[in-house]
Amino acid sequence: MSIQSDGKLTPRNGHTLVVGIVARISGCQNQKEMSLDDQIDHAKEVVAELYDGPVEYRVIATKGKGEALDRPELVQIEAQLRTRELDLLIVEDLGRLVRGVEAVRLLGVAYDHGVRAISPNDCIDTDEETWEEDALSACRDHVGHNSHTSKRLKKKLMNRFVKFGGTMAREIAGYIVSDAAKTYDQWLRDENATHHIQEGLRLLRETLNCSAVADYFNRVGFERGPYARRKKWFGSDVREFYQNRLLGGFPGRGFKHTVKHHETGRRVPVKNPTGPKFRECPHLAHVDIAELDEVNALLDEKNQNYRRRDGNGSDSRRHVPRKRTRFPGQHAHCWYCGWHAVWGGNGVTENLMCSGSREWHCWNSVGFNGEFAATKTVEIITGELRQLEGLQEQFAELVQIAHRQTVGDPGARWQQLQRAELKLEEERSNLLAAIAAYGPRSDFADKLAEIDAKKLALAKERSALDRLQARRLVLPESPVVLQEHLEQQFQRLAIDSPEFGDLLRLLVPQFHVYMVRMCDGGNLLPRALVEINLAGDFRDVPLAPDLHGLLTKRCTLDLFEPVLRERIRFRAVAIATENPKMSLREIADRLPEKPSEPVVGDALKLHQRMLSAGLSSPYVPVFEPPPDLTKLRRSKNPRYRFEPRTGYERPAL
Repeated sequence: MSIQSDGKLTPRNGHTLVVGIVARISGCQNQKEMSLDDQIDHAKEVVAELYDGPVEYRVIATKGKGEALDRPELVQIEAQLRTRELDLLIVEDLGRLVRGVEAVRLLGVAYDHGVRAISPNDCIDTDEETWEEDALSACRDHVGHNSHTSKRLKKKLMNRFVKFGGTMAREIAGYIVSDAAKTYDQWLRDENATHHIQEGLRLLRETLNCSAVADYFNRVGFERGPYARRKKWFGSDVREFYQNRLLGGFPGRGFKHTVKHHETGRRVPVKNPTGPKFRECPHLAHVDIAELDEVNALLDEKNQNYRRRDGNGSDSRRHVPRKRTRFPGQHAHCWYCGWHAVWGGNGVTENLMCSGSREWHCWNSVGFNGEFAATKTVEIITGELRQLEGLQEQFAELVQIAHRQTVGDPGARWQQLQRAELKLEEERSNLLAAIAAYGPRSDFADKLAEIDAKKLALAKERSALDRLQARRLVLPESPVVLQEHLEQQFQRLAIDSPEFGDLLRLLVPQFHVYMVRMCDGGNLLPRALVEINLAGDFRDVPLAPDLHGLLTKRCTLDLFEPVLRERIRFRAVAIATENPKMSLREIADRLPEKPSEPVVGDALKLHQRMLSAGLSSPYVPVFEPPPDLTKLRRSKNPRYRFEPRTGYERPAL
């Protein structure tokens, strides 16, 4: 449709209109990416009606649910509006931007910063006085359409399930489902699997141990379902498998439904308060349904004290996405296998451990305290910031160089870009001349496509350089400014909050945990190899390589408190050196910790061992499980098989 408005578009830069286009599809099965191109073409048609002149388009085309408010493209759009980079923002309809009233707020940001916003399908133009009420009305319609469609689909699918067994779930182990099957009546029971399923249920009833059944399934070669991500059985897989009443001939639907979490806009699955509905399919029963329900009741009773609490605020992770977690959860990685660390290490809520170890893929099952690790990380960041105080002049010079090279004269980078464009244009002219002389050929078409792709890449780089020239780089002007900025962030955020974790993940891009041991023996102790980027939340620092190198450090972080013999070693050795005839009891009395005589003796022996081994530190890295540690026997279990994360390479210690 055409936009009728008397407002004239005037480029801010005086020569080229900068237009932002937002296109989005939900990414559902029946949607095609061609729809994104259709939205972009529609927006360009609207611009052609309003403006006759050179136009630069900045397109944001994504897949994602329109109700989600934590989509990264929304942050990018708002940043473009606030920096006044755009002259015009076009979105086909407000539902493509956000399916909710957040779209009105973004239009308000555009209006406040002098960016005209147009939604042709909703007949909204911020040049019109009634744009706000029109936008609110459009948002109401989009939210209502979404809600009504959801209710209609849920009702229709449940009716098909109850009526004739339609809307099937994905098949699980023990069943044969053809591609043509549309209902549960068309499923077949795998007779070869019945014996294993029945024997597994008998073993589960006797032991109430899902891991024992998993070992049995793996031993006899009973394969998991075709949609299983991992091919081996684990205890959690067995529990999920026998919870499915399909094994007793009663498939169900409606175990959960979704509710909207308004803070993020996302819908989260919760237990259906009305309960599921079941349909009887005797031909699919591997076991007796009464026996299956009885075993599940016994397992529920056994595990009732270990499940997460619901209601009364007792579950701190209720309605919180798994990736939204405290630092260093979902960020620390095991140095040996590369798998990430997870909370709840060895049954201790505040500890983390290697997730690969939980799956019997890594021998490193030693946990470390997450809050202690976060506190030590903040301390080492603060210490590195203080070391920058003596580099005021060097820091300021690097900042000035970065501004001159990137924002001032185009310099060598701009000249290289121009030469590359001229060379590419020459290649294209020669190729067109060859096509005219020899006729069309397949290799000519491939070469022409390659040239066009390079031309597009150069155009994007030129556009990026233009944007950099139009603004000043966001850089910390001095170490003092950087230190004050981070200290304000640390004071504002609680150390156990997800927001604090988001900040530390920017400041600490790498966090690898490995084990060390005292050179005279003892337990394994966790140590972290961390990479610190002191300007992690200043987005333009990577554009200044010299400054980025100055602010990037590689450090070692001890995630443990030293044992007593190590804490007193230095003082004890100094006293013993000054007074060689002094007894251990006398040395102990002069130490503030007041250790026992055996501990003082161990400290002196530790120092002698360090000297004989030529060590400056009592800690030595551990590269494989020590054979003398009886509590570290995971690698001896028949289930164990070391499997590092695909493509993982250990960083050098």
